[in-house]
Amino acid sequence: MEYLQRLLDKIDRFELLVAGLVGAIVASWWHKDDLSDWRAWLVFLTTGVACSLYLTSMVSAYLNVTEPKIVAGIGFLLGTFGGSLLAAINRAVNAADIWALIRQRFGGGNPP
Repeated sequence: MEYLQRLLDKIDRFELLVAGLVGAIVASWWHKDDLSDWRAWLVFLTTGVACSLYLTSMVSAYLNVTEPKIVAGIGFLLGTFGGSLLAAINRAVNAADIWALIRQRFGGGNPP
């Protein structure tokens, strides 16, 4: 019985992996400008899958969802928005002037 439960857990993880991957692939269509090379595209897909795998159980528990097909749908959406969210965070970090923020926060700002 324990073996069957572990096998079912692996199948559930596989479904979430596939749902997150498909969601990230669908979302990559709208991020063509951001995904300039294969490495950026691979990171986008990886972050979408990671968000699906590791956040679906938390979101499902928060929403009190137990139906397996609905959980897979949540995994798809997290895969879609996970890659997009991390791409937006990456753009914001690249656009921010971190050194100016550090100088302003800890002194050494503009000389008089």
